[in-house]
Amino acid sequence: MFSVNRRGFLQRAAGLLVAAGIGRAGGDGALPLEARAEAAPGAEPARLPIRPRAAALMAKKEEAAKSPPAEPWNELPIRALSLYSPFPQDVAAFCAFVRDALPKEGVNTLVVMFDYRCRFVSQPDLPGKKLLSLADVRTIAAACREAGVTLIPEMNLLAHQSEQIEIGPLLAKYPQLDESPDLNPPNPWRSGGEFDFYSKCLCPRHPDLFPIIGPMMDELIDACGASAFHVGLDEAWIVAHPQCPRCGGSDPAEVFAEYVTRLHTRLASKKCRMWMWSDRLIDANKTGLFAWQASRNNTHRAIDQIPKDIMICDWKYEDAPPTPSYFAVKGFDVLPSSCYNAGAALGQLEQVYLVRKNASRAFFSPTISSRMPGVFATTWMNAQDFIDTYYAKPGFQPTDNTKNTVDTFKRLFAEIRKNSSTPKAEKTA
Repeated sequence: MFSVNRRGFLQRAAGLLVAAGIGRAGGDGALPLEARAEAAPGAEPARLPIRPRAAALMAKKEEAAKSPPAEPWNELPIRALSLYSPFPQDVAAFCAFVRDALPKEGVNTLVVMFDYRCRFVSQPDLPGKKLLSLADVRTIAAACREAGVTLIPEMNLLAHQSEQIEIGPLLAKYPQLDESPDLNPPNPWRSGGEFDFYSKCLCPRHPDLFPIIGPMMDELIDACGASAFHVGLDEAWIVAHPQCPRCGGSDPAEVFAEYVTRLHTRLASKKCRMWMWSDRLIDANKTGLFAWQASRNNTHRAIDQIPKDIMICDWKYEDAPPTPSYFAVKGFDVLPSSCYNAGAALGQLEQVYLVRKNASRAFFSPTISSRMPGVFATTWMNAQDFIDTYYAKPGFQPTDNTKNTVDTFKRLFAEIRKNSSTPKAEKTA
C-alpha cells in the first residue's frame, strides 16, 4: 500500500474538473490555485470565460453608473401631514394655515380626509351635516398650490362605515353595500377590544359598489387637481364575511387583493397614484402587533398579489417597529406614519435615514433605499382644533391627545429641518 496525500489528490482532481469545464474558476476568471499548480512550468494559466453572474453584475454596475446619483439621505422627497377636511365655516382659516404654517414647517404633501363630507354632484342626497361644496374643495386646492404643497384627497373605501352605534352615510343610503348586515352595531355600544366588533365594512364584490364610489372619487380628484388618491383600507376586520353571499367562503387575502387591484386600476385610469394604509398587509400573529396595526383576519398574504406601485402608509403610533423595511424589501414605496408619540415618530425617522444612508454603499444599494422617500404625520381630530392648538390660541383648551399630536408633528418636522442641508429660513410657530 502506498501513501496517499489527500490534499494533493484533491488539488489534482479539482484541476482536472476545471480543465474539463466542470469545476469552478476563480473570481477573476482564472483557474483556482490548485489547478494552476498543475500547469506546465512557465505557461500562462488557462482562463475560462467570465461567469454569468459576474457578467450580470458588471452590466448592472455599468448601467448604474449612467443613472442619476442617489438622493441625499437627509433630503426627504415626501414630507407629509394629514388633516380632516374643515367645516365650511373654517375653510378660510384652514387655507391660511396651509399658506402660513406648512411651508415654514417643511410640509410638501397634505392628505385631507374628505371622506363623505362633501356635497357630491353624483350623490346629492347623501346624508350628512356641514358638508363642503366642491367649490370649497377647489379653494383648499388653490391654497395648497400657492404654498407649494401637493394635495391628496382621502376617503374610507372599505372599513370605518360605522362609528360605535352610528351607521355612516354611505351604508345609511345604500345598506345593500354592507358586508355583514347580520352584524349590526351593538346597542348600547360595547368595546371588547381587538377581538370584538369594531366597524362596518363595504362589500368589495357588490356590483353596485364601484358605480357609487367611483364618481365620488372622480369628483374629488378633479376638484383637487390630484395626482394621487388615498383610499384608506385600514382596520378592515370584516373581509370575506361568512354570511356574505358574494364573499363568504372565499380567501380573505384574495378578496382584499382583488379589491385593492380594482381600486388601483380605476385610479390609474385617472393618472392618480394610489396610497393606502399598511395594516391589512401585516401578519399580526407573527409580529405580535394588535389587530388595529396588523391583520388577524388573514388578509396579510395579499401583499404578494397587489400592484407594487402603491404607496404604503405604515402607521405605527406607539412604537417604531421595522415594518417599513418589510414593505421596501417587498418592492413598495413606504412612508412610516406617526401621530401622538414623539419618540415613536423620531424613531421612525431614524429608520428612514438609516435606510437612505445605505444608498451610497454599493451601486445596487439605492434600489431599496429609494423606497423610503419620507415620513407622514397623521392627525385624527377636528382640523380647527389642530390649528388652534398649533397656534396656541388664547382661551382654547385642547385635549391631551390633541396637544401630543401637535407636539409630535412639530418635533418631527423640526428634526427633519435640522438634518436637511437646505433648512427653512423662517422659524416655525
